[in-house]
Amino acid sequence: MKIHKISILMLMSLLMANCDSDDDSSNEVPQIDLKAEFILFSVEPSTQFAGTATITGIVKNIGDDFNSGAGQQTISLYERSLGTPTNQSGNLVASLNFETLAANETLEVSYSRPWNSSSPAEGEFPPEYILVISYDPDLFLDGNLNNDDTNTANNEILVSGSLINNMF
Repeated sequence: MKIHKISILMLMSLLMANCDSDDDSSNEVPQIDLKAEFILFSVEPSTQFAGTATITGIVKNIGDDFNSGAGQQTISLYERSLGTPTNQSGNLVASLNFETLAANETLEVSYSRPWNSSSPAEGEFPPEYILVISYDPDLFLDGNLNNDDTNTANNEILVSGSLINNMF
């Protein structure tokens, strides 16, 4: 009977030695960080001062793989005319719903519009463009650590459309 008890104790100590929590990578919390990285402009001129401007917003995953459910996150590109209060986003001009984004991968939204750098609306008072990553309000409560953004401070970027005028 004594031998049996010693064998069980030895077995338990061997099992405990193999359960070192430092070696268990499944307990690591993923570092999820999607970043509104760039708003880029391009122009296809039709005259000296006019043409078609394309505004492209780029979101990059600068953390671990992002994996979420349908309808829980959106990339939105807004155009805000000068004079619009800064607490308002302006007009939604492009959006993209997504569920996954691998580490170091990017997603884009684009919008093209006529542009005249000699007009007051574009040349003198160009609009601003705002790229926003938005999440469902209950995202942090869904139990999925692979969609919990750890840095929400970089989820929005604003760029003046005045840069488009320099392209003519």
